[in-house]
Amino acid sequence: MRKESNNFPPNYRWNFIAILVDSSCFGIAFAFFDPNSVLPAFVREFTSSSLVVGLIGTVFNGFWLLPQLVTARLIVDKPRKKPYMILGTWGRALFWVIALALWTGLGNYPLAMLILFFSILALFAVSDSVTAVSWFDIMAKSIPMKQRGRLLGMSQLISGVAGLGVGAIVASILSSPRLPFPSNYALIFALASTIFVPAVIALRLVREPLAVTPSNKVEKSQKDGLLTPLRENPIFRRWTIARLLVGMVGLATPFFVGHAIDVLSLPASIVGSFVAAQTLAKALGGLVFGFISDRWGPRFVIRLGGIAAMGAPLFAMIVHFSGSEWLVSVYPFVYVMMGFMQSSWVLGFFNYLLEIAPEDRRPMYVGLSNTVMGVMTLVPTLGGWLLASTSYGVLFGTTVAFVLAGVLISLTLKPSEMVAMEKQLQN
Repeated sequence: MRKESNNFPPNYRWNFIAILVDSSCFGIAFAFFDPNSVLPAFVREFTSSSLVVGLIGTVFNGFWLLPQLVTARLIVDKPRKKPYMILGTWGRALFWVIALALWTGLGNYPLAMLILFFSILALFAVSDSVTAVSWFDIMAKSIPMKQRGRLLGMSQLISGVAGLGVGAIVASILSSPRLPFPSNYALIFALASTIFVPAVIALRLVREPLAVTPSNKVEKSQKDGLLTPLRENPIFRRWTIARLLVGMVGLATPFFVGHAIDVLSLPASIVGSFVAAQTLAKALGGLVFGFISDRWGPRFVIRLGGIAAMGAPLFAMIVHFSGSEWLVSVYPFVYVMMGFMQSSWVLGFFNYLLEIAPEDRRPMYVGLSNTVMGVMTLVPTLGGWLLASTSYGVLFGTTVAFVLAGVLISLTLKPSEMVAMEKQLQN
């Protein structure tokens, strides 16, 4: 055992536990204000506009994705990334502001409350985007690829099992006569922000390994050529297109709740079941996808995650047109598919990216990939426009078509081990 441990980076076990605690607690906290279920239900308390509901995904994704290239350009040649990782954690306390606003009566003024809510959501996303670029780089240096699936799978299992409790808590809070609106959502936001605390502590305890490649190898031309990876790396370009198309599932995700309540006449408390279904599936997906990623590589996880992403709007569309009471009763299956999709993002897309990116430019690849995904910020709003102009059937059908195209492109990705080997031969 001692001999095997020498093959791992320094402080491997310590960092494994620290990153596991951070990732698990982050997932549990995130379940309390999930953008696919809880936040749409919250915004619908103030407005019936599908465009405003669609802004949830637009604001969150836009302010999380777009700043990352700027962050990456800032830190790519820095020998230590941990200070930047810690810098962004201040945003995790912001949901207490929403809770206090609701408790002090701002919920009686819908416009003011919505402005505050979307502002806090944007600030949280920006702060977490700063943390994310450094987090992925440090994780890649600290945890070898064959152990990443185990780490991320365990974190998703822990947060998923705990998420079952979160779903039950959310359902209980939203259905409790002793917690009328807005006190119910104030409590939910307060709990989320509190659970972020051990995650921040864990990040501070991470011991960042020194980069194998000296930072002075990152030349100025590399920092200036921000789009060079897309132009010169066909594998990265194909990966990006596949990720963009699978990400088009965001057309429909903010509107599953409205479909369930307005069209299928399910009670508002069903949101708790949605949270539980999504987090349980994310836990099981983390366990299964972690094994698949370690055993056969992350590209298989990308494909399975894409199929799950397609399954959510496809099932919703089937329920919509069939009118079957039995299918309506199992509508949480939509969120089972969403959970599997979510568990595949890091284990599939990001794990693949960490292997195909040159080590000395890894932050640039992460930042560029997420900034390119910034075009997806308009997708939920586009989905709201499409729903307002057509119908749920058209919205779900269009989403299925886009995601299917992404799955087909993912079939052309090379094994990450082969790409890594080619990268070493080129160097």
